[in-house]
Amino acid sequence: MKKINNIKLKSLKQTQAFYIWELKKEDLTESERSKFLLALNSIEKIIQEKEKAGEKRKHKRFIAHDHKTVFQDNKNYRGY
Repeated sequence: MKKINNIKLKSLKQTQAFYIWELKKEDLTESERSKFLLALNSIEKIIQEKEKAGEKRKHKRFIAHDHKTVFQDNKNYRGY
């Protein structure tokens, strides 16, 4: 699952579009068609997981902590 997180959502959607385009070809054998369908189902699941995870993460914001403001009232702080 760790390697899945490194894949960009845009790349997955492009790959999904390619597989759909390939499945429209009439000269595919049944084994090729089944492999494309299996890969397409896997890609769709990964896209759904990434979109769901993105919805959970998009509300979290990083708030930078300014250390100078914490120690400003300290008499021993020299303020470099």
